[in-house]
Amino acid sequence: MFDRVYNHQLDAKNRMRIPAKLREELGEHYTITCGVGGCLSVYSESQMAEIKAKLAKIPMFDAEAQKPLRFFLYHCWDAEEDKQGRILLPENLRRYAKLEKDIVIIKSLNCIEIWSAEVWENYIGGGDFDQMAGALNSLM
Repeated sequence: MFDRVYNHQLDAKNRMRIPAKLREELGEHYTITCGVGGCLSVYSESQMAEIKAKLAKIPMFDAEAQKPLRFFLYHCWDAEEDKQGRILLPENLRRYAKLEKDIVIIKSLNCIEIWSAEVWENYIGGGDFDQMAGALNSLM
């Protein structure tokens, strides 16, 4: 399911690096936003353009649909790397993903995910694979 997994840390100034192999796949411009399960999702510029095109079809007077749309867009942040290739994660993203120090970066099928190491371990460590496999099987 996951192509690559990397263990990293936020530095004292809440900066991190996206591993070089993953940065190559993302390109020069990429967006970080909230993801499912308590992670951050990182999308390339073209992926984010596709997502926004789909989201633009949500009726603007559908109050029920606008709340999650606004939540998602509020958390969208266009990453800006410094000269050393580090990005500073904004407070709202760090708070959403409970990022404090130890992080796990994962290349999943559709995006890159950034997890708090503790949240990731709780998320993946407590699972019953047989039960999850059944759920996957029903999707295929």
